[in-house]
Amino acid sequence: MPRRGPRPVAWLHGGLSYGGGERVLVEQVRALEPTGRPVDVWSLDLPGAPQDLPAVVHAANRHVRRVGTVTSSRRLFWTLLRGGYEAVFTCWVPRGYRAIQRLERWRVLPRPAVIETVHERYPRFIEDPGGRRGDTVNLFLLTYDFRDTATGYFRATPERLAIARPLFPHLLRSSDAGIPERAAALRASLGIGPEAVVVGHVGRVAAAKGVHHVLAMVERLVTRGVDVHLLAAGRVQWNEEEFGRQWRALEARADEPGSPLRGRFHRLGPVEDSGAVYGACDVVPLCSTVEGLLPLMLVEAMSLGCAVVTTDVGGIGASLRDGVDAFVVRKVPDDVKDPTPAVLAEFEARLTRLVTDRAERARVGAAGRARVEALVAGNDFHGDVRAALDRALALPRRPRRAAVQPRS
Repeated sequence: MPRRGPRPVAWLHGGLSYGGGERVLVEQVRALEPTGRPVDVWSLDLPGAPQDLPAVVHAANRHVRRVGTVTSSRRLFWTLLRGGYEAVFTCWVPRGYRAIQRLERWRVLPRPAVIETVHERYPRFIEDPGGRRGDTVNLFLLTYDFRDTATGYFRATPERLAIARPLFPHLLRSSDAGIPERAAALRASLGIGPEAVVVGHVGRVAAAKGVHHVLAMVERLVTRGVDVHLLAAGRVQWNEEEFGRQWRALEARADEPGSPLRGRFHRLGPVEDSGAVYGACDVVPLCSTVEGLLPLMLVEAMSLGCAVVTTDVGGIGASLRDGVDAFVVRKVPDDVKDPTPAVLAEFEARLTRLVTDRAERARVGAAGRARVEALVAGNDFHGDVRAALDRALALPRRPRRAAVQPRS
């Protein structure tokens, strides 16, 4: 019987909580809508993990059929077998590789083409113990150009590497209606005066994001008499128990009588209206240890004219120009370790300048808005994702090992 319509495509992802990698998944799903391919999205997260995005995934593409959770390798294997997928998008999912390799024992359908999204170039994100990743994936889809590193770790030949930079129009919040009014209402509800400067974080509260460092910096600014507030919107990273305890202790200390931060540290938790939160902020710092191309939090904040200070980790230094459209602090070395005292001191000096110098804050904010608008306008993420799928489908299903050895 002839096949009717295009074969389906699936996504396998560690979870569907509200994070940058998960939002990139949503945009990949959106990119495939013009192809008419049926789409399924499977979360492989542990029971009890936050599931924020199923409705968002469904809204992104009218051809989405199912969004669900698969908690065991056996169930995943049968899910893939019954799905008859022509392609599967993955993102560092060891259970997924095992299930896909088991499909080779079944000859009813050809093994799906596998496209792996790789966000960061740091060893712990691109390690490949036993070579399972390199042997399963047909095409590695990098979020910025670190092909040299990927070649070494994955033994990937050039035709198995593609780039899709996650900069897309949905990130630009400046066109959203009503943000200034909602932002003003949020500030008033929190008791933040019109002349106060708001330093904000909108996203996962995690150790790698450096929010705890920013908290200490803002506390020192308040102690010096600066009228500044810290606003944190987002969920504390649910599977980082040690950091969670540390963060809760910092929150408790900030609420103690006599604390400089009492009444100035506002925790909103997960929010639906992130536009209002960004709009309420004057400065958005990101003291990260690891990132991909350009964190979505920075793009969204800059599109609303927020001045940004950030470390230059990942692709940030290649995207933003220090002193022109952002304050970009060099993190030496650019690794997964915490910033050195010298890096933190420089970061605090840059943050202090933006908080205390209204004219400089306005200049950097305006230049930052123009920068991210230009970056998005010059990028075609959706087209690059579709092109990557076409390339993966044209490649042999079982990649052969190359002679290249992983780099140390």
